[in-house]
Amino acid sequence: MILKPIYRFIFLILLSVISGAIYGLETNVQQIDSLLKASKNRVYETPDKSIELGVSVAENTSYSKTIRTRALMLVSLAYTSKRDYQKALEYSDKAGVLASQINDKKLEIEILFTTGILYQQLKIFDKSIEFLEKTEAQALIYPERDSVGKLLANSYIVKGFIYKDNLNCDIAQEFFDKGIHQYQKLENQSHNANLSIVYYNKGNCYILQSEYGLAKNSFNRSIAFAELENASSLISFAQKGLAEVYTLEGAYQKSVDLLLTALNQSKNVGDLVLNSAIYKGLFENYLALNNWELYRNYYNLYLEVQLDIKTSERNSISDSLSKNKINQNNYLEILNKKYKIRFIWILVFSFLVFVSLFFFYKNNRKTIKSLQKTIDSIQNTQ
Repeated sequence: MILKPIYRFIFLILLSVISGAIYGLETNVQQIDSLLKASKNRVYETPDKSIELGVSVAENTSYSKTIRTRALMLVSLAYTSKRDYQKALEYSDKAGVLASQINDKKLEIEILFTTGILYQQLKIFDKSIEFLEKTEAQALIYPERDSVGKLLANSYIVKGFIYKDNLNCDIAQEFFDKGIHQYQKLENQSHNANLSIVYYNKGNCYILQSEYGLAKNSFNRSIAFAELENASSLISFAQKGLAEVYTLEGAYQKSVDLLLTALNQSKNVGDLVLNSAIYKGLFENYLALNNWELYRNYYNLYLEVQLDIKTSERNSISDSLSKNKINQNNYLEILNKKYKIRFIWILVFSFLVFVSLFFFYKNNRKTIKSLQKTIDSIQNTQ
């Protein structure tokens, strides 16, 4: 599956939110606790099994509303991993309804944040900001601030993504900085991967603002944080961003050297989007350096990766359509069975009505004949 840094960030923080919820299960339900945690750990590889487990727990009314709420959040996360954000939102809403019936403010904050992210993924930005602001308002008045500090920081960052996507980098930078500041206030928690992604996005914003010095500083920070986690793909993305600044400054060979380093760094990652961006940077720089042979080489590699990306997207769409077709066929089969049963009952009811009318008519005729005889007899007597 192709994941850009922003999607990786979104999935990581959602996974963190669900993890925090599941870890807090009551001690008298250790078995369910273990099942949910194990399913959470495999949610990316086996989302359908997580959905099946989460739904079964959520529908079992013998469990507490807290457990069922967390199970619904697990289902929402599983659909998020499948990028079915509409379905994920559906279960997030269900979790919100249940959570409103229990006194767990932290859980409510987690659900508000999850819902905000899902609207952001659906590109319904107004609704996303609405829920993120509710998240921040509740987090800021929560007594144990440190326990929701990460949610608060992530909420600021996601708002930064929204403004960046809408090309409003001035506002985006403000929220990125607020998120970074909030991360720095949290102790004994590692946020290096998240910080790498945030500084990468800050760097891209600085490029759009033509602030190349600040951009280089941000990309170097992104590299440094990624190296602390030995996150190859994040290192390569940041190196690619830094190389783009060198290209804009006319330092084409310096850009090429860094892009080749990024390409080597990411050779075992298998991220098609990253490879595509690196190949694009290489052929553009080689074109500027008038190196036609290497220009053609990396241009062809770029085209090959673009084809792989298109194929992957088509396969994803095809799989989705196939699943939808199966679901529709199952739904039609259920409807057919339902209507066959209804049709049979209608036939039985119609038959019973017909029989009842027949006997009613027959009895009426007998009664009428009897009355007629009585009338005739009375008339003859007279």
